[in-house]
Parts: sequence; structure tokens; C-alpha cells
Amino acid sequence: MNSSYGKMVRIGFWTVLCLSVFAWAPTTYPGYWRALEGYVPLFNATTIQAVADVATTPDVWRGMGSATFMLVQPLLLLGMGLEAAVRAVFAFALIAGGLGVYIWLQSALGDRAAGLAGVLYMLAPPFLAAIYIRGSLSDALIMGLLPLVLAGLRVFRVRRTPAAAGAAVFSLLWMWRVQAGLAVFATLLLLLYVLLIERDRLSTFIVCTGAVAGLVSLIPLWSIQGPPPVAFYDHFVYFFQLFGNGWQVAPSIAGWQDGYPFQLGFAVVAFSIVALWLRYAGRDEALAPFTARLWTFCIVATIGLILLSLNMSQPLWRITSADRLLRYPWQLLLLATPWLVTIAASLPRLNRTLHTTPYWSVLMALAVLSSYPYLTTSFTQLDAPAQPVAAVGQPYQDDAQQQPDQRDQFIVLAAAVSAGAPTETATAQLNVTWQTLQPLAFDYN
Repeated sequence: MNSSYGKMVRIGFWTVLCLSVFAWAPTTYPGYWRALEGYVPLFNATTIQAVADVATTPDVWRGMGSATFMLVQPLLLLGMGLEAAVRAVFAFALIAGGLGVYIWLQSALGDRAAGLAGVLYMLAPPFLAAIYIRGSLSDALIMGLLPLVLAGLRVFRVRRTPAAAGAAVFSLLWMWRVQAGLAVFATLLLLLYVLLIERDRLSTFIVCTGAVAGLVSLIPLWSIQGPPPVAFYDHFVYFFQLFGNGWQVAPSIAGWQDGYPFQLGFAVVAFSIVALWLRYAGRDEALAPFTARLWTFCIVATIGLILLSLNMSQPLWRITSADRLLRYPWQLLLLATPWLVTIAASLPRLNRTLHTTPYWSVLMALAVLSSYPYLTTSFTQLDAPAQPVAAVGQPYQDDAQQQPDQRDQFIVLAAAVSAGAPTETATAQLNVTWQTLQPLAFDYN
């Protein structure tokens, strides 16, 4: 593709497809990564529940909906192992997200800029952290499906194909049944996008159709309400954390010492700064009206979503009670990623020199090389049981919500008792293999 969706797909598409291997390669390593959610996706993948409830608090908004595992079940029927099937869905989310971004932006930015955007999206730290640090299958699928909705809307606007409209509606409905809370924010963004950027009534109708269908599908689940898994207002991001360079499997804790990686990524930030300079210093190529509107929208959406993840937005969260929808405020950084990479990837569109093959290749290389630290994680060779032996939690009082919860929770993966000969001095030993799901309030060493 170059200027329309009817032309042959060009190098940008194949570059996204080929370079996606760097993003999903860790899903093929032996074992399962030591993510913060542990084996929770595996435990719930084989149970038929509207909202996941094994080793996690079921909740219609924050919880994992049944559609999170919609792709796992067919893979299991084909004979794939449970761990392999879940890893394959993580890989699908990465590939779908990258290709979705490419298709969405190809007509506005051109083949090469759209290809760069797809690669930056797949290698964006918020996306990779959701997979390799948190191990959140629901968040990963939201990241994979949002670009598919945008791609469907854009293709429909250009070509008026029913298939594109159907893909957009289906992807949005899927998002609502994966994680409804994030889907609410994504839907609001999509409505603003079609009203202000696409400016098309049918596209607006498509978004409304998908959102209404998703909301109606949740009505039977309305009674599934759970307490907050963490103290929401303790987990706002500090601004400097958006530009950190640490990468470790560390839980999100209250305070500036939080070890969870919140960075936006070196390549994305650096490319965005250069793009903004080219655009507003008058050194850029002239943009078409649609592209100019898209650029402005991406800047406003990115800034708005980042501000909502910072502590200064706390009063707004309290007034609207929107904290009911999410586990952490910084989950909105996931939704900011497609808009931010659009700004960063517009370099080849803003400058003809950067559109040439040598310079474009350098941009691609920088995007891949700068993401290398984000593609490392630790693995375990422990075979996950079909279900945990037990889930243990210590109740606490959330001052913000005034509701009890099982925050300090861990799961027992295996337990065995060994005993010596039955004598007066005989002893028995209990061997337990367990995994924490939240930071414990006591020293377990």
C-alpha cells in the first residue's frame, strides 16, 4: 500500500511482520516467565466462567472476562499444551497490535512511517511490561485489539467495506468482554477520534454499536462486583518514572521507590521530540488536513492520558469515581501508546530525507536496539498445576474505598508432606511451592 488500500502492500507491512519476532520471541523460550500475575491466566483458561475467579478477585470491570481466553480454547482442542496456548495468545496480541497500527496509519503517514509506527508499538515498554512483567493476558489483548478497531474504522472510511466495519465492531465488543474497565476509556477515545478526526457519521455509528453491544453483554454480570485488589490512590505515577531505564519484575508499590517499569521508551520519546521540533519549527513537509488533525489529536490524547496517570489528577478520579473501572491508574499508559507512537513514527512523513531507505533503516534499527533491555525477563521451569492447591490472603482495610480485600495474597502451587519412621522423635516436613500475587506485609524468609 502507498496511498490507498487497494494497492499492493509494500515494505512497511513486511517489516512489521518480520521485526515482530523480536517482540514475541521470549514467548517461545522454555518455561513460563516469572510474571507478577504468575500462573493466573493458565488457571482460568480452562474454566468456563464469565469473569475469571481462580486466584483472582472476580469483578465485572477490573477482572478478566471470558473473551480473554477465547483464542486459548481452540488451541487446546488442536492439541497444544496449556502454557503454549497462553503464550501463543500473548504473541497474537503483539502481532495484531503492530499490524493494526500499520493498517490504521498507512493512508495518513505512508507505508514507511506506518511500518515504523507498527514496530515502535510492538516494542513499546508499556506493551512489553504488560506481558513480560505483569503477565496480564487481558491488558495485552486490549493493546492488541485497540489498533484493530482503529484500522477497521480507517479502512471503512476510505473504502466503505462492510468487512472493515464488522472487524471494528467485533474487535471493540471483544475488548468489552476482555476487560470492561479499560474498554470504557478506549471507547471514549474512539468516539472522540471518529467525531474529531474521521468526521464520519457511519464510523461514529460503528463505534456506538460495538460499545452498546459490549455494555449490554455485561448486564447479566452486573452482580459480579469485587473489592479493589490494591489501594488505587497509592499507585499514581511520578513524572520522572516515565523516563526511567530500569527493567525488572517488580510489583507496583506506593511511593516513588516503585520498581515497576513505567518508562515510555527511549526511541519513542526521542523520535517524538524530533518530530515535534520538525513540525512546529516549520521544517516539516506540508501535511494533509486529515493528517494534521490526527497529529493534533495524538498530542492531546497522549498528554491527557499521561496526566490522568499522575497524582495531580487524583481529584478528578474521586469526583467521577472512575477508579471503580481500573486496578491501577497507570493502566491508561497502555491506551496512550498508539497515539504516542503515531507522533514518533511520523518522522519519515515530516522529513523527506528520513523517508529514504538508508535513514529509514537507521530509524528501524534504533527502534529495535533501544528495545533490547525490555525484552529480557526471568523464567521458571516449574510445571504449572491445573489448579492451585490454595489461595491465601491477609485482609486489609483500604482507606480510600473503605472495603476489605485480600491484597496480601499468594497461591500455593504444590504441597507435600515427608515424614520419617514412626518413632518418638520422628518429625514431619511440609514442602510448599508458592508464588506471591501482591507484595506481602510480612517477612516470609
